[in-house]
Order: sequence, then structure tokens, then C-alpha cells
Amino acid sequence: MSTETENIFHDGKLFLWDQSDYREAQRKVEPSTVHSLRVGAKYYSCVGLEKLISELAIYKNISEIELADDRIHDHDMDHVKSQILQEFPSASFKWSYDLLAGGKHGR
Repeated sequence: MSTETENIFHDGKLFLWDQSDYREAQRKVEPSTVHSLRVGAKYYSCVGLEKLISELAIYKNISEIELADDRIHDHDMDHVKSQILQEFPSASFKWSYDLLAGGKHGR
């Protein structure tokens, strides 16, 4: 595993800050070895909810998901969480943030 890949994947946890991380993970990380996902606000805002769920569906062994909500409106958070948990019913879910400029936490 390359140093770049180690930056996004270690100990079963995959960190997807943006789309380039997702593309790298597709090339270099075996989906069955991923047990935890950390999805950054940049990646979420680039692909949207439906595509995010579709792209993450290859990870069948997920037990926990963490999603940065910087670019998710507060009134959409329940819907986003329920859609993700519908795809990953056995996973725990928690919100986090990336403190992005222009995001609701990096104002």
C-alpha cells in the first residue's frame, strides 16, 4: 500500500475527503476490508446524496459511518441520515464537521 493510500485507509477505516480520495480508494482499497467510512463535506457536496449512496454501496462490511455536515442544511439532516442508514442498516452513524470556509461550521 502506498503512502497516499495510507493517508485515506488504515485499520479498516476509509477517509473520503473528496472525489480524488474516492477514485484512489477504487483503485487501491479492497472494498471488503473497509469497516468504517468517514465522508468529508467536499466529497458529499460534489456528488450529492443519491450518488454518494450509490458509490458507497460497494462497501458491504461497514459497521460505522461518519459524515461531515458542513454543507448539509440542518433541515435536511434527518433525511440524509435515514437514507444512508437505509443502505447500511447495521452501521452506526454519527455527524462530524470539516470546518470548511463557507460551510455552516467554518463561518
